[in-house]
Amino acid sequence: MQIDRAAIFRFGKLADRTVDFAPGINIVYGKNEAGKTTLHAFLTAMLFGLEKGRGRAKGTEGYLRYEPWHAPSYYSGALQFSVGGRPFYLERNFYHKEPRARLCNLADGEELSVAYGDLGMLLGGVTREAYENTCDIPQCRAVTGAELTGLLAEYLSDMSDGGNAGIRVTRAVEKLEQKKRSLQSQIKSEQEKREQQLQQLTVERRMLEEDCGRLREQIEKAAADMRAYARMHPQVRDGQRPEDAQTAENAGTASDRERRADGNGFPVRSLFLGLAAAVGLAGNAWWYHRAGYAPELFAAAEGVLAILLGIGVAGILRHRSAGQARAGENGKETAEAPESAAAENAVRIRLAESEKQSRRLLAGLEETLAEKETRRCNLAEQLEVCSGAGARERELQLELDAVEMAKNEIIRLSREYGDERRDEINSVVSRYVSAITEGKYDLAEVDETGKLRVQTEGREVLPEALSRGTLEQFYFAFRMAVGSIVTQEEPLPLLLDETFAMYDDARLRQTLRLLAANGTQTILFTCQRREQKLLEELGIAYHMIEL
Repeated sequence: MQIDRAAIFRFGKLADRTVDFAPGINIVYGKNEAGKTTLHAFLTAMLFGLEKGRGRAKGTEGYLRYEPWHAPSYYSGALQFSVGGRPFYLERNFYHKEPRARLCNLADGEELSVAYGDLGMLLGGVTREAYENTCDIPQCRAVTGAELTGLLAEYLSDMSDGGNAGIRVTRAVEKLEQKKRSLQSQIKSEQEKREQQLQQLTVERRMLEEDCGRLREQIEKAAADMRAYARMHPQVRDGQRPEDAQTAENAGTASDRERRADGNGFPVRSLFLGLAAAVGLAGNAWWYHRAGYAPELFAAAEGVLAILLGIGVAGILRHRSAGQARAGENGKETAEAPESAAAENAVRIRLAESEKQSRRLLAGLEETLAEKETRRCNLAEQLEVCSGAGARERELQLELDAVEMAKNEIIRLSREYGDERRDEINSVVSRYVSAITEGKYDLAEVDETGKLRVQTEGREVLPEALSRGTLEQFYFAFRMAVGSIVTQEEPLPLLLDETFAMYDDARLRQTLRLLAANGTQTILFTCQRREQKLLEELGIAYHMIEL
């Protein structure tokens, strides 16, 4: 890919400005605040878009930085570029309320779609992040040997299938670590909830067991009282009702009256028997007298009859007197008996009611005990469930295991790919470093741990012992090496923004020779004339752009 022309409608401080580019090396010269960084940002925005993020999103800062103050709706521009010799025209409006992009093939007028990935195909599938990590090289910050080792390790691990450094393995692992910590926190929270519930259930079960023990004691005591009560009151024990006891009492009283009546009637029957015997004896005496028997026998019969009549009359009188006396006594007993029976019956009724209440109390205690025993059994089941992880906890644990597995797999695959690509990358890095340093460092490579190993004249040198400028040259060489792998399908322009500020003239010459030999379009932003002067001394063609 080669950028031919950039038409800036409004972008930051640049407005209505057209810049033409050429193949090979392009120098964009300008003093400080002339707009070099703005033009650099415009080119990357045209290639990969520029959207306004929400809140503290990544795209917000860049969007607001270059948004026109007076005419934000004209936040736009156009780019002409060629891919494989075919010319294309790309126009974008960055205004967040009316974003649009138009892509056209100038050779045949065919309209293409940015939204459906046509531009991405022209760029060889390279993403913004991959481009910024390889071909877009700003002035390196002051890096130490340890920092450079970390950067190199990150770039090495970030290359995915096809060498796309836009897939940031390190960042992906960090995201997975964040997810892992979040899941661990949620699992811990679930465990704390479960422990709290377990403690509550344990306390409740202990209280229920104590209640059940007290209820059993109360039931045993109530049952003992019932047995003692039954021994004291057998009629209640045998199930006799108070009304049955009253009926028996009434029956007993009637029997007594009958018995007394039979005793009183015995003299009356004796009297009638005596009178009947006297009458029979008198009749016999009369018959004997009429028949002429001895008068003495008749007189004797009359005497016996008189005695019997006397005895009968005396018995009647005595029986009448005794009957009146007994009638008085019986009347008194009859008057006292109902009062005694009513009192005894009331006592029986109260005892029976007390017995019923005791039975009801015992039944209530047994029912309460049964309910608490059921609840205790349920608590035992809940305790068994709480002793293990719950459904939510198991779900979180499965997700945590998946995250851990994904992290380990990403690391494993990145290491395998790094092992496959490491020799190729290290070969290119060593060639670039040797060219830039004019063969002083004949070996520069990154091992499997990301540690930079440098050798000079067969002797290994620690990265910490290198100067900042040398470290930045190693950093540049490594990015160039990775970029050559990333853009194998479609070479993209190199954007170098004050990249060589820390280079001395000798090493800058070697770097410019390397860039010229590389053949890739290079756009070098600088505020110095040094690159221009050295290119002229070296006889390397370049295109000059002044802002």
